[in-house]
Amino acid sequence: MSVFVNGLFVGNEIYPGVYAEALAGPSWMIRKENAQGWPCRVGEVKAGTQQGEFLACGCLGDERGRASSMKTAVRFLLN
Repeated sequence: MSVFVNGLFVGNEIYPGVYAEALAGPSWMIRKENAQGWPCRVGEVKAGTQQGEFLACGCLGDERGRASSMKTAVRFLLN
C-alpha cells in the first residue's frame, strides 16, 4: 500500500512503520518512522550482482549484509 505523509509519497509499507520507495535502477530507499511519526531514511537495498541477491547498505554506503530476499535485507538495516 502506498503511504503519503503531508502529501509526500514515502513508499510502500513492507513492515509496520517501515517503507520502501523504488529508486532509479534496481534499488529501494528504506525509511522507518521515528518517535514523532515521520519517516526517516535508514538505508538502501540494492539488487546484487547475482540474480536473487539483495544488498543492505547504510546511509553512508556501508554494506550491512547480503540476503536472498528484500525483506531479509531490510531486517539487516533495522538491526
